[in-house]
Amino acid sequence: MSTLSEDPIINVVTNGIKRCITVALDNKCYGAAAILMLSAMDAMAFLAMAEAQEDVTKTDFINWAEKYIRFPGAEQLTGADLYGARCAMVHSYGVRSRMSRNGECRMLGYVDRSDPPIRFNPEVSKELVLVSLEGLRDALFAGIDRFLIDVYKNRASPQAKLADKRFETLVHEYPHDAL
Repeated sequence: MSTLSEDPIINVVTNGIKRCITVALDNKCYGAAAILMLSAMDAMAFLAMAEAQEDVTKTDFINWAEKYIRFPGAEQLTGADLYGARCAMVHSYGVRSRMSRNGECRMLGYVDRSDPPIRFNPEVSKELVLVSLEGLRDALFAGIDRFLIDVYKNRASPQAKLADKRFETLVHEYPHDAL
């Protein structure tokens, strides 16, 4: 029988994804935290994609984000906003992506914290929305939790079995003496 820390969800999500994001935010490594959060959405979209697929697509990412990322208050980020932000941060460590340049999404600017977590004033800029990194973390963690509940509400379902198989390919942490 495996220990709790060996459970793929605990190992990958709790001890890996969530802990790394928390450490980055706690240490004011805001760019790294943003990249890790956007990459975590990519990983969840990977777990959710159709069985025949091997690679996550833009559509997979956007659909996952649209369904699971929710902020308190009326203002929300779209899945396209988040995908454009992912492309901008991962490919150029910036806020402009091909999608934002083409008017397909807004650029995301980041602040450490804000209440409300999303600030958008079209009178100032229709192309830029500010997001609290703490608020994004909270929305992401809640979204991951809702997603995993959806996937595993029936452990015998094809979706749960597929997620189990895909979890095996994600980054796990192992103690050095386990090798």
